[in-house]
Amino acid sequence: MIALVLSSIALAYLGVVCFVLDDRRADTVMLPLLWLSSLIQVLVAAVFYRSPDPIHAVFLDMNGFGEVYGLRVDGTSVFTAFVVSTAGAVFLTYAVRYMDEKNVGHPHRGQKGRFYGWMMLFLGSTLAFIYSSTVLQMLIFFELMSLACWGVVGFYGSKRAERAALKALLIPNFGAIIGFYTAVAYGIKYGNLGLDFLGALPEREKMILFLCFMVAAFTKSAQFPLYSWIPDAMEAPTPASAFLHGAAMVEMGVYLLIRVVQFMEPPATVFYPMALILVATLTVAMLQYPRQRDAKKLLAYSTIAECAIMYTGVAIAVLGNPLGIKAALFQLMNHAYLKGLAFLTAGSFTYYYGTLDMGRIKGLKETPLLAYSWSFSLLGLAGLPPFGVFFSKLYIYLNAGKMYDVPLGILLLLVVLADSVVLLYSALRNINSMIFSEGEPRRVDGIVSVALCSLILLSLTSAFIGYALLGVVG
Repeated sequence: MIALVLSSIALAYLGVVCFVLDDRRADTVMLPLLWLSSLIQVLVAAVFYRSPDPIHAVFLDMNGFGEVYGLRVDGTSVFTAFVVSTAGAVFLTYAVRYMDEKNVGHPHRGQKGRFYGWMMLFLGSTLAFIYSSTVLQMLIFFELMSLACWGVVGFYGSKRAERAALKALLIPNFGAIIGFYTAVAYGIKYGNLGLDFLGALPEREKMILFLCFMVAAFTKSAQFPLYSWIPDAMEAPTPASAFLHGAAMVEMGVYLLIRVVQFMEPPATVFYPMALILVATLTVAMLQYPRQRDAKKLLAYSTIAECAIMYTGVAIAVLGNPLGIKAALFQLMNHAYLKGLAFLTAGSFTYYYGTLDMGRIKGLKETPLLAYSWSFSLLGLAGLPPFGVFFSKLYIYLNAGKMYDVPLGILLLLVVLADSVVLLYSALRNINSMIFSEGEPRRVDGIVSVALCSLILLSLTSAFIGYALLGVVG
């Protein structure tokens, strides 16, 4: 099992060789590495769920520091890596078409190798972060993810892209300094950098460190007040935006706090600052939905809110109900495929129409696949059945437990519901103007069709897959 996990991570990292390859060779090298890495992760999940015994492998142990480097293969890490790998495989396969010279909005020539290099570094660092067993490891891969994000956000090299890339690097790095550097300091103090030490801290230190980790997680996930980097990061090529929002980066903030709660069991008092920030975040997103004309920016604010909903599950766990962890992971999976579908459809607007301005995109009914994928993704993200986000939000409400006894908890749950209503309103308005209007048909080619159809299928089945897999998450 450990060999499989390491080989999957190594194959992803091997993809950085694409930096020095031309377009044709980059396609030839990237796709086999990507799919082999992803298929190994699927195999890891299949093997683990047949015999769900957690594995903790220590590779480096040093006097005075305890465990420095190792792997934790358990229900939480395997589940998350499965989502990242399967979604990432679809997104990067789609990039083979998106990153060519026929893209109306962003014609690409001779740039695939550089893009694939950054994306494979992104994928490898995300998988390594998920399986990390020490706070020092998590810090290293947290920063490598930020570096890869900087690379893809600034990919086009314009002043706006470079400014957005710097912002995407500095804001999560600020969170890393607050959260991980504090954690490493505590680890050195107690002679153990492994995640196990979090549970042995005194209550006062648990509260301090949890709040520091919360800063790291919330900056990564673009929560209030440091959320503006994520709408700006829409300067990235759209397959990178899909990965950043749907399978990495922002979700890894949620994953970080899930890990902290699992190993630390923080005092319940941390719920209050956490819930206040989540209410503020959801309020900001709701106010922004109706104002957006750019399709990707609408999706960016949706991501901010959907991550806040994942954190609502974590907040339930903070109040003592371990089912909150499952709720957060369930929302993470359902959101991944729907958000990927939304972004790849938006990328198709750029590719075929040359614009992301929803006011200029008309007559999608003449291109049925894009009409269906855009409608399904927006309605699904708003929480309508039969899409997975409906079931994960329902799971949160059914297992909110003590949140119903706390006024701030009730307010948070009401704001989650209000967010769905406002997003649904914006979705219906955009669907009406973009689909049920006159326009010219577009021919959607094979790779794009397969990617969109795959994500539609995953969006419709993710709730059933996720619910089955969550049984071994502790």
